[in-house]
Amino acid sequence: MYKLLIVDDEEIEREGMAEFIPWQEYNVELVGTARNGAEGFEKIQEFQPDIVLTDIKMPVMDGIALIHKTREVYPDIEFIVLSGYGEFEYTSRAMEEGIRHYILKPCDEEKIVEVLEKVKLVMKEKQSRKEEVSRYNTTIRSLLPRAREQVFSNMLLGREQVQEDYRLLMNELELENAKMQLLVFGFEEEIDYLEQFILGNMLDELLGEGSVILSTAVDESIYFLIYQTDFTVVEGAVQRTKQEFNRRIDKPFYTALSKCGMIHEIRELYVQLEELLWIGEVEKWNGLLCHEKIKAEKTDALKLIDYHTLQNAKEWDAILFELYLLFCKMQYRQYTVTQKREVCGWIQKLLNEGESVVLPEELKETNELFRFLAQEVLSKNVHVKMDNKEMQRFQNILTEIFLHLSSKELSIRYLAKEILFMNEDYFGRLFLKHKKIKFSTYVLEQRIQIAKRMMEYSEEIKVGQVVELIGFPEDGQYFSKVFKKLTGIAPSEYTESLKK
Repeated sequence: MYKLLIVDDEEIEREGMAEFIPWQEYNVELVGTARNGAEGFEKIQEFQPDIVLTDIKMPVMDGIALIHKTREVYPDIEFIVLSGYGEFEYTSRAMEEGIRHYILKPCDEEKIVEVLEKVKLVMKEKQSRKEEVSRYNTTIRSLLPRAREQVFSNMLLGREQVQEDYRLLMNELELENAKMQLLVFGFEEEIDYLEQFILGNMLDELLGEGSVILSTAVDESIYFLIYQTDFTVVEGAVQRTKQEFNRRIDKPFYTALSKCGMIHEIRELYVQLEELLWIGEVEKWNGLLCHEKIKAEKTDALKLIDYHTLQNAKEWDAILFELYLLFCKMQYRQYTVTQKREVCGWIQKLLNEGESVVLPEELKETNELFRFLAQEVLSKNVHVKMDNKEMQRFQNILTEIFLHLSSKELSIRYLAKEILFMNEDYFGRLFLKHKKIKFSTYVLEQRIQIAKRMMEYSEEIKVGQVVELIGFPEDGQYFSKVFKKLTGIAPSEYTESLKK
């Protein structure tokens, strides 16, 4: 039933409409009458009617002022205006206030009811639209956490963003200038949405309400985007969360915290955490993993490979160089075949945007793993192209160079005759055409660059260990001579410069 208020300064008109029209029959409850706009506004505040039937020309406060004042406080109230002949100025002002329902005096029940039914129809349509908007907003609110989660997941995995979705999320959360970190819980088995929800609630409570900005699950890991927080605070919150979570759900997990960064660095922070999780699994690390803590424990696992250099390399031999360096580090650290496979699997997982991968079982030998990983990197690298057969042939040459870089037999004759079955002269011309330097010079340069990087990797590495990795004679004399010629200083001087 609709509530109606009548406002009219003429008593006969006002009381006549109030007493002689059977409002109940029209699904209307008359809640009161008023003699002018000021009294009418008081009654509006008291009864909050759905419809106000008001005269337009009244003392104290006219109908126009009443409409204007009411709309400021109760914008949904509908007005029906009573106007007489010669009151066009008032009528036009009422139209400016958005009034569309008029009754010309003198009026009777039939005229009033006719307009009243139109107003009721308008109100029904408004109510229907309100309910529709309410249902829509309820649906949107229910979907919003999942929508945020999907945008966050795309950011972590480096997938192409829907720009409008990304912009809306940034505006809503006001993250453009915020400093933040990624916190990950890495499980050994798949987790469900309820477990993610429980972890998120625990963390938000322990870190402080509003500290957790976003969360999402990627494979067996849950990632939380949090505002920059002191490490000891995060560490304490993580330990409490582990205790509470394990009381309810028995699922062991590793935890890691990224460095601090901005929203546009999310992908880089994600790669850091993937690396930390892998280290945690391989080295059976306990507690909260972070770069600083691992460095304090004097582990070199963090420096195995520069993933960003690998991904953004513009040349094929730049990729091969990074991979060769990786295998040198693993050989120096005496990694087993299983550990080498784990490293290759981790790199392949990053290349595949976080999706878990299984390396073929037959890949056991270093050269097999190297060749396989090189092709995987190449397939994901958008910069290096094999445009024609000649380029493919030359890239095969580069691959074989790095596969045999540790061999003392490496030469044009050896590669051309024993490995690639090519004409030696053609091999030399093709190499000079693409690299603009002689084969022998190129090999020496690559070997010395590998040596420098290995010295940077470990201060304890001996010259004998370096020359074994890059194919120089064991006594190290020739290596020292070439090193000084290409760098200007002796290997020992270079090592000392790194310590400084």
